[in-house]
Amino acid sequence: MKPIEKAERYTLSKLVVQNLKQYMIQNNMSPGEKLPAERELSQIMNVSRAILREALRSLESSGILEIRHGEGAFISANSLSPLLEQMSFAAGLSGSDGRELLEIRYMLEAAAIDEVMRQGGAFPFEELERWGAAAAQSEQAQASEADVQLHLAVVRSMRNDSLTPLAELFIRQAAERVSVRADTIAEQHDRYVRTLRSADAESAKLVLREHLGI
Repeated sequence: MKPIEKAERYTLSKLVVQNLKQYMIQNNMSPGEKLPAERELSQIMNVSRAILREALRSLESSGILEIRHGEGAFISANSLSPLLEQMSFAAGLSGSDGRELLEIRYMLEAAAIDEVMRQGGAFPFEELERWGAAAAQSEQAQASEADVQLHLAVVRSMRNDSLTPLAELFIRQAAERVSVRADTIAEQHDRYVRTLRSADAESAKLVLREHLGI
């Protein structure tokens, strides 16, 4: 972190934001860790505490920091939340039939299928079968949630903590547009799990497309 030059003061707040981001990266800070006190930060960067607070609020609104009254600024554990909320809103505006949303949702899970199989990994088949049975035997709301959990279990098999929350956003958005019918969901889930067991990625993706109706 470096002092801010006086000639740069027309963009002070943005420069402070950049400096704070660099500080967090250079110090390998993790979610939950606390930044130095405002007094120390303002002295290091040679800016007023008012400018510093504006930068901290900007980082809070973007989900990078969590400001706790009387305690200070901490690295947020949910830095993707604002981005996901914006994407969720944008997805809701993407066409009357929601096809673009369903295509994105499909691509995320299809990518997970390909990557897990490429790595020679395994899917949690007992969990998939459990959620499949729950989806087939439950009322509409519970069946829809069981369906969501089944597909999330597939994505989580990829073991990518950045992809999972993004996939969950689109899986849940798509679930609002896809009707889960008891007379077809059991057969679809059974075929899906069987194709995953046989390491047949292309067939699994075809079943997934059929399930989403795209």
